Amino acid sequence: MKFFLICLLTVFSSLYVFAGGKPVMENGVKVIEINRPYTNTMSIVFFVKGGTIRETEKNNGIGELFTASWVKSSELLKQVEFYGGGISASVSSDFMEVSFSIPSDKFDKLIGFYSLMLTNPAVDAEVFKREKNLLKEAIISTEDNPSSKAFKNFSKATYGAHPYGLPAEGSLESVESLTEGDMKSYAKEMLTGRNITLAVAGNFTEDQMGRIRAIFAALPAGKAYVPSCEGSGIGKDSRIEEKDKNAEQAKLYIGYTAPDAADKDYPALKVVTDILGGGMSSRYFNELRKDKGYAYSVGSAYASKLCKSRFMSFIGLNGENVPDAIDSIDRINRTFTETLTDEELEAVKNYMLGKILSESQTNSKQAWYACFFENVGLSSSYFENYIDVLRHITKDDVKRAAKIFEGPKTVYILN
Repeated sequence: MKFFLICLLTVFSSLYVFAGGKPVMENGVKVIEINRPYTNTMSIVFFVKGGTIRETEKNNGIGELFTASWVKSSELLKQVEFYGGGISASVSSDFMEVSFSIPSDKFDKLIGFYSLMLTNPAVDAEVFKREKNLLKEAIISTEDNPSSKAFKNFSKATYGAHPYGLPAEGSLESVESLTEGDMKSYAKEMLTGRNITLAVAGNFTEDQMGRIRAIFAALPAGKAYVPSCEGSGIGKDSRIEEKDKNAEQAKLYIGYTAPDAADKDYPALKVVTDILGGGMSSRYFNELRKDKGYAYSVGSAYASKLCKSRFMSFIGLNGENVPDAIDSIDRINRTFTETLTDEELEAVKNYMLGKILSESQTNSKQAWYACFFENVGLSSSYFENYIDVLRHITKDDVKRAAKIFEGPKTVYILN
């Protein structure tokens, strides 16, 4: 295996062009190196463009089933834990994400298994059968859990026919129809150079980096995937109310069209999210739980996406309080900037920066951020700039971002 990698390195070492200051392999793989020699570990993270956004109602769940079956079928999984490392794969709305972390001095023992997993992706029949059954059980469990069901149905209601409305786990019908042949086809479609961004972070040598490049250079170029964002915004106000015999309290979601992650208002709207629903000092918590006693759990979320996202307000409460909660949330969203103080804004930014800086210290997270920002068009080095932008968010920035609350919204109620 080592001889094979050395041969690949010899053949592919010169096959690079440069785009935006970073090497791009001849097969299209973008390569990002983050040297952190003060650590004793290294992480190899890569994103494949196209997660559930590539799926349809017919094959929904294929990404979730493939990533679980693929990793658990690999010899790498059996070996890596013995040496104190880890391998994982998952799908999000926009990407398939694969992360491999190891102690740097165990590189030679594990890189051959990693190469085999990527260049010859295989799914064991028994593993596939087991994971398929587990996924179907998870789908049934979601239907029996009012909170999970409410989020899934809200996503479908607010995105309509756009693939963002599809759940990562799929439906019973779509998952049941998936075959081992579908797994092979999916691997062939996804593991292609033109759709891969690779980031290596940690303590590694140039020789090790060269061997990693050789593995990815061996992948076929494939066809570049371009996501369609048409129909990802909310066109008009809507209200959907559904019944659930298992619901002990109503689940309320309110969604507004929010910008994609490359938009200039993205950082400011992240700040708005924490001001309104980020914790026990948030506006929602103070009014809806502390003052009105409506709920134990209330909050907001804003996912980072390539197409239009959603700002979501959510709360679990007694059904009789739903009408007032809807009015209260809408009023808070529209008017909070009128009473926003410099002190409140600064406190929220400090809280956010503390969380981000703390979680970003690992090699795997450094590599993840590099891949993410590169894929949304802000460059792999944008993370430091993002931190600086957050520090300098002003009340005017917040007011501009909060204009999303003037647009149409989706109200979803499960009770």
